[in-house]
Amino acid sequence: MAAHFEKCLTETDTVGRLSLPIDWLRILPQFELGSREVKISVSDKFGFCWEFRCSTIKMGHYRKPFLQPEDWLKFVDHKGLEVGDKIILESEPNDSVGGHFRIRAQKFDHEDEKWVDV
Repeated sequence: MAAHFEKCLTETDTVGRLSLPIDWLRILPQFELGSREVKISVSDKFGFCWEFRCSTIKMGHYRKPFLQPEDWLKFVDHKGLEVGDKIILESEPNDSVGGHFRIRAQKFDHEDEKWVDV
């Protein structure tokens, strides 16, 4: 099952963690019984591989997935991401649950009026 998540980054995303949509719990690798964390392998457009730890927090009657700050902020710093920049996270097409993921980081080029991968 392929999935697509696109988000313009907020301050929380650039100094803390990145929250994922709840429906991504179906896409992510299975959490082991009793575990609140799972590792996901992600590659960017330039072929660099990233390892993110995805955890969940309980929000009322459901769990909300997010990328742990320790891993996520390394990516943010490496890409020079700021509030208003954009990320696109996708699961590889036709992958089984828990497969590989791709991530794109983008900044808006005001001169050309388009998003550019960084």
